[in-house]
Amino acid sequence: MIELEHVVKNFHADKNNSIHAVNDVSLKINDGEIFGIIGFSGAGKSTLVRCINLLERPDSGSVKIDGVEMMNLKPRELYKARTKIGMIFQQFNLMPSRTVLQNVAYPLKNMTKEEIRAKVRELLALVDIPDKENAYPSELSGGQKQRVAIARALANDPKILLCDEATSALDPQTTGAILQLLKDLNKKLGITIVVITHEMEVVKNICRKAAVMHQGKIIETGDVFTIFSDPQHQITKNFVRTTSNLSKIETLINDNSPMVKLKPGELMARLVYIHADVSEPLISYASRAFDVEINIILADVEIVAGAMVGGTVVIFNGPRENINRAIEYYKSKDIRVEVIEDAGA
Repeated sequence: MIELEHVVKNFHADKNNSIHAVNDVSLKINDGEIFGIIGFSGAGKSTLVRCINLLERPDSGSVKIDGVEMMNLKPRELYKARTKIGMIFQQFNLMPSRTVLQNVAYPLKNMTKEEIRAKVRELLALVDIPDKENAYPSELSGGQKQRVAIARALANDPKILLCDEATSALDPQTTGAILQLLKDLNKKLGITIVVITHEMEVVKNICRKAAVMHQGKIIETGDVFTIFSDPQHQITKNFVRTTSNLSKIETLINDNSPMVKLKPGELMARLVYIHADVSEPLISYASRAFDVEINIILADVEIVAGAMVGGTVVIFNGPRENINRAIEYYKSKDIRVEVIEDAGA
């Protein structure tokens, strides 16, 4: 388990100005989890992850891994502890003058050449590039480079893998492949993975739990489904909107699109699923049961953490009493109803 308690890390621009990169952060990450830490640029997430392996030593607070206080370790003890914490980066950090085999072998110590070669080949097979051991980084694609970096990070059989914006330099298809690889490694090896990213799509794809950072603080934490379906902090809401088509409704309204012009008595609302089970035919049922027309303008429903999350933007048309009854029905089904415009008010 990774346990951070009241971690503070400041950088001093000059004598009079300090940057509070990490400001009183407490966090627990369980063994075997894939945990996301998300934030806009400058939120402090990269500094926070570097505090886990003490590449950045906190000014105060506690950093424990499996109950061991990292801050109290002597240099030799800290070096040994770090061998069980692998790390991968956005720009791969491969040595261009060395082959793939030599890059992956770099962390391996106290082994014969035969043992090193066997270990590297095992790792390259694990990350699905067994034929690249003699290639140089310049001969590889971005995705292949990241696979090499992952293999190198796994060389000492770590218990924890820290991923600092590991997919930011990759195209969407390659990003998907790398995220799938990380999920497979988590399942095969039981390794704890901490994912640092500014992309909600990454968290949605791979993480079960996540924390949102802003200005050095953790502003929201929880399981990914809840964070996506029912964000509490405005910063988190802004993040979620970046991944949802439902936010396009504001653009349509601002552009006076005929799609969203309401007739007298109509009501436009955003229906947001906040419960993991939304398998019922809710739109068609409400339309029949309460004798209202429900016109779907936008919809965005996807699978997050094994459950559906998202919602629809709809226009209700019918007697106001019937519309109100339909809205109450949706609320009873754990669907959040956000009125966007009301032509009957």
